[in-house]
Amino acid sequence: MAGTVTHDPLPAGGGRQGGPLIVTEDAELLDDLLRLCAAAGATPEVHHGVPERQGGWETAPLVLVGDDAARRVRGAARRRGVVLVGRDQDDSGVWRRAVEIGADHVLMLPDGEQWLVDRIADVAEGVGRPALTVGVIGGRGGAGASTLACALAVTSAREGLRTLLVDADPLGGGLDVLLGGETAEGLRWPAFAASRGRVGGGALEESLPELHSLRVLSWDR
Repeated sequence: MAGTVTHDPLPAGGGRQGGPLIVTEDAELLDDLLRLCAAAGATPEVHHGVPERQGGWETAPLVLVGDDAARRVRGAARRRGVVLVGRDQDDSGVWRRAVEIGADHVLMLPDGEQWLVDRIADVAEGVGRPALTVGVIGGRGGAGASTLACALAVTSAREGLRTLLVDADPLGGGLDVLLGGETAEGLRWPAFAASRGRVGGGALEESLPELHSLRVLSWDR
């Protein structure tokens, strides 16, 4: 499974970080933002203006400012990770207000909901260390690519490294068979075929079969 990061990553904190900071007095907008936070698995902190406690504005991993609150946060310290959220697609003044508060992005609901859920989920899950990815491609059937891929994964796991083996060949018999785990409990590719939206990295890993101290995302028969 691959994707692209369309924004600069926030500083890594090693594990889960705090939830986003929401600044708005618009009850309807707040309901929508709380719903999106719940969908992303994040618990936000809500204020009507810049938090009075020391560092509340500066240390939040993500700040969601309702367009109604732009004037109230205008004097806050400039920082990255500020999103100005509005609803009126025809209001050109929103861009001026975004510049005034130093926002990285301007987001209009409901069109930008999926982008915002992904961004909040990035904050909730935290940013892990970069992972080494090794691709094994056979020149022809029977060349031994499946055997080599499994050997590399098992060796990595025995070395104490957190390892995920991904079966990218839908025409094969399934790498779980090669590892002796065809009947092991856990999800395979077909379970995700019709899925939509975001799947958290931790939740995905825990849902997969664990074989020989590694996780396996395999095709079934």
